[in-house]
Parts: sequence; C-alpha cells; structure tokens
Amino acid sequence: LAGPVVAQETAAKLPQSGFLGDGYSRLKETESPSGQKVKRWIAPEMKAGAYEFILIEPNIFFPQPRSTEQLSEQTLKEINAYFDEAARRELTGLFKFATEPGPKTLRLKTAITAVAVKDMGLKPYQLLPIAFLATGGKTSKQASIAAEYEVQDADTGAVVAIGMREGVGVELKSATEKLKLADVKPVIDTWAKDMRAFIEAARQGK
Repeated sequence: LAGPVVAQETAAKLPQSGFLGDGYSRLKETESPSGQKVKRWIAPEMKAGAYEFILIEPNIFFPQPRSTEQLSEQTLKEINAYFDEAARRELTGLFKFATEPGPKTLRLKTAITAVAVKDMGLKPYQLLPIAFLATGGKTSKQASIAAEYEVQDADTGAVVAIGMREGVGVELKSATEKLKLADVKPVIDTWAKDMRAFIEAARQGK
C-alpha cells in the first residue's frame, strides 16, 4: 500500500471473537493474494465456479461496540457502511447479487471483531474486542482492525469457507488522536481486492 499504510499483518496471534463458533480449529495460516498473512479454511468440495449468485448479509460488529472519546458512534457507522460498500464493489461482475437463499448461491457473513491502536516497533499487543486503546508513552501509534467471515452454501446452509485477518492502517499523530474511517479505509480496500482476486483465481482452477 502507498503512503503511511503498513502492509504487515500478524495472523498467528489473532484473537478469537467467537463469531466463527467452533470453526477456529480448522483455520490454517496462509497468504492472501496481496501477500498478507491470513487464516483461512475452505471445504475440499468447494468449487467457486459452481456459484452464480451471492447473498451478502450486512456487516456487523462482533461483539457490539461502545463509542469512546477516540471512537465516535458516527465513525463506527461509517466503518461498517464502508465495509459493505467495498465488498459489493469488488464482487460486482463476479456474481449476481441475490436477495434470498437459493440454488447456486453463496451467503457471505462478515464481522469486524476488533479495532485498536498499537505501539509501533514493540512486542505484539493484545487486541481487545472493539476497543480503541491509547496507552501512555512516547512510541508512535497505528490504527489496527481485525475481521472474520463465514461463507455458506445458501441453498443447503453448509459452511464452505471461513477466515480471519488483521490489517494495520495509518500512523496516528498522537496517542489521543481520534480515529477516523480514513485511518482503516486502505486496509478494508485491500481486503476487498484480495477477496476478488482469490475468487477469480479459484474460478480459473489455481
């Protein structure tokens, strides 16, 4: 990514929010199309080319967040809305959008599971669910966001793919700076583009 965005992701120590239920044990660390570390599982019988439609459920926060001095309710709404917008943008042309379950249809469920501010150059930090942390000290800070997803066969309800990942966004000017959509927007864009590239490759048998 260009500018101040850091393209590092640490999949190995991602916290489990509970959104994926008992699916975490199936996740394996791998790389996204953009070269970032992620955790993912895909059912052996999953064939991307067999699906023509996709039913996208509105993105949620899991667990439900509370606004803080660093993170306003308005910013939460903007992040949530942009997450949905980016997914639909990148899936346009790959699938027809469905409004209800049916044959040859995938159901995509996504959740933003954590947002935090991390110290740059220090040991891995604990990512607390939907909490913006601004600890004391003189180290630089970066916005960080994590998400999980589940993909089902909308006709049968069978889970065909799950995953989780974390992205690090822009460097903040101070430990108390209010976070904005712009601080994590490039991360969400990269995730959405990775999703499109992964599906395109799967359809080509790669």
